Order: sequence, then C-alpha cells, then structure tokens
Amino acid sequence: MNTEKIDTKKWNELLDKGVEDGAFPCYASAVGRGNELFFKSIGGNRALYPTKLPLTKDTLFDMASLSKLIGTTMAALRLIEKGKLSLNDRVGDFFENCYGKEDITIYQLMTHTSGIPSFFHMWKMNIDPRDAARVILEHPLSAPTGSSVIYSCMGYILLGKILEKICGESLDKIVQREVLAPLDMKDTCYCPTPDRICVSTEKKAGSDEYICGHVHDENACSIGGISGNAGLFSTLDDCIKFASMISREGEGFLQKSTFDLAISDHTEKISSSARGLGFQLYRDEIYPGGQMMSRGSYGHSGFTGTYIYVDKETKIFCIFLSNRVHFGRETDLFFERKLEFFNRVFSDIRGIEL
Repeated sequence: MNTEKIDTKKWNELLDKGVEDGAFPCYASAVGRGNELFFKSIGGNRALYPTKLPLTKDTLFDMASLSKLIGTTMAALRLIEKGKLSLNDRVGDFFENCYGKEDITIYQLMTHTSGIPSFFHMWKMNIDPRDAARVILEHPLSAPTGSSVIYSCMGYILLGKILEKICGESLDKIVQREVLAPLDMKDTCYCPTPDRICVSTEKKAGSDEYICGHVHDENACSIGGISGNAGLFSTLDDCIKFASMISREGEGFLQKSTFDLAISDHTEKISSSARGLGFQLYRDEIYPGGQMMSRGSYGHSGFTGTYIYVDKETKIFCIFLSNRVHFGRETDLFFERKLEFFNRVFSDIRGIEL
C-alpha cells in the first residue's frame, strides 16, 4: 500500500488529543494489512490514580469482550475443524439438566441468537465456578431461541464451559494450545502473574484501590478470571499478530471456508445487528469501528476500551487499545474520540491505490 499519500501524523495527533482531553488515559494503536504494518503508536499513562505510571510497549491490556473473539471463538472454530465440535451440537449434548434449553445450538451461542440473557449478576450469587453453566441454564431466557440477537456474555460463558467439557481441561489451556501458540502470541494470557505490567482499569466500589492485573468483568472475575466472555490480557504486538491473521482471512490458522463462514452475516433476516460466528459485522447500524468501513467489515470490541476491526474490501486492520474505564463507565467523550480516530483512518485509506 502506498502509505506516502497518508498523513499518519494526523492519526497520532487525534490519539494524543484524546489523552490531553481526558477521553482516555492511554492508547496503543496499529494499522496495517496482512503482514504489512504502516502505523504503530502508544501514548499516555497506564494509570493515573493513585499514581501516574507511563504506558510501555509491553503493557498488558484487559481485553474484556475481545476475549470472546480472540479466545473462545477461535478455539471453537479450531475444534470444529478438528471434528471435536459441530455448529449443530446442542447444549443438551453436554449437560444433563438444561432446564428447557437443551436444544440451543453452538451456532446460536456463537451468533448470539440463543435467547440467553445478555448479562445478570452471577457474581453476586457467590457460586462455585464449577456451577456457572448450571446457573446460566437455570436462568430464564430473554427471548425465544432463534428469534432475535441478544449479545450475550452469559451465552459465551456457557460456550467456554462446553469447550472445557469437550477437551477435559480448563479454557486457558485450550486457548493457549489452539490459538495463542499457533499465532505466537507469547504475552497474551489469562490471570497475569504479579510481575506483569498491566493497565489499571476501574476503581473498586467502596475502595480507593484500582483494578490492575485482574479481569474487570465481574462475572468473569467471580469464576476465577478464566471465562468464555472475558479474561484475556494482551499487548499491542500480540494483537497485531491476531489482526494480521484475520486480515489475511485466517491464512495459516483456519481453512478459508471456515473463516468465510465465520464472517458471514447470519442474522440479516432477524435483526439489524449483524453477527457472524463470534464476529461483530458492519451492515447498516451504528458500528464501533465507525461509519467509513465497507459493508461486511468485521471484528469485535471490549468494554474496557479495546477494539480490533478489519475493513472487508481493503483488508486494512485497525487496532485501538485503551483503559477508558479508569475514568469510570460513563465516558461519552471517549466514544466521540474513538469514532473520530476510526473514521479518520478508514476515510484516509479510501481512494489509495492498494
């Protein structure tokens, strides 16, 4: 790509302005296509409270719901290719008592059409982590299965538990073997050890302490930090490896037919929310990756302020990692600045000879 026609300094200026304006404490960002990288930048502080600490290139970010895509989804797709899992497999194939939910399929869990609630406060129930699947299955559906898209953290926790049943080991070991090792993502992990440098996320309720090195998502934290919906921590360099792979349509990691199925729109007939197999797609609705991406673009976001998106037509990927919840959960300015950045990146690449 002829990057000489793009003023990437403007991208840096937008990111630095976001830090200066208090939209986010720090950022780590990269833009590229396939194995080609033509923008990489970090800035700001990994913590502002109680002590200001600068961001470093090896800092781990809490990936939040990007864990669904990088970890659980990719592991599931690899197990499907190995014949250990099928999209048609039913919840009832894995659990004895499903409380009327035995016919929910892997396909419906991955496309968020299961009807399982988006979220409920499992973390307040003081359950044994081994009981997470039972608690989710006991809970009433939010909608009839297959009738609509309900983006469900709980459904992905259940999917993670199914993968553990299939493999007979914990999800972190499955993801390490099936995803992180093949992609050489050496720094990415669940439950970072105390010696690892992590961004600080949100202030703990009723405390002066800030969450750092522990997963921010309450439900994932309550079941030990290894969960199908959240829990992965990763660096910018490792995210570049992942984004490069999905930009290359799974080359060297998944079969092309598997990847094509994963980024196909499976919910067009039932919802304005476009969903692939674990992927969030761009159709017509407001998209976290901005409005300058082509239809069918794909990726995912994380609540803590983490984003990886690929433009369907150009195969350009854009990564934006931050810790916006360090300022609390109501961060409207963050979303404004983040959209400005994505729109500027993808508008600048339009018309450039590829």
